[in-house]
Amino acid sequence: MNVPKKSRTKLIIVIAVAIIVVLLVAYSALTCTRVLVDFSVSFTIGADSRHVEFEVPFLHKYVKVEVSVHSGGSLWTAKILNGDDVLWSHATSQREQTTYSSEWIRLPSGQYNFTFATAGLGSLEAEIKLTSKGGFW
Repeated sequence: MNVPKKSRTKLIIVIAVAIIVVLLVAYSALTCTRVLVDFSVSFTIGADSRHVEFEVPFLHKYVKVEVSVHSGGSLWTAKILNGDDVLWSHATSQREQTTYSSEWIRLPSGQYNFTFATAGLGSLEAEIKLTSKGGFW
């Protein structure tokens, strides 16, 4: 079968464009934002903490921490750790319905620990969410 040169060139261009589109779609799907950790805490008077392990997926390089206080209030601290090394931390005192959202924190793919702790005379009910992203986002 003898295909004309113009048709062969068009076919090669169409195949190349299709491959590029498939690669871009796959990359976008792999790097779109993902919720890594989503949990609620309900602490009473005194000091208490919650530890959660999480993994930043392949091709992701940023993590955001969101703390939504639903009721109560106290001094709280959030930390991202790699072993004993603190990579990020934030401490504040919040009351009633308040939301804290960090900037995007640059972390390479891998395993990490997240610690949320409170101390004080008040109780605290909150929801904590860690989200990751990569690529175009």
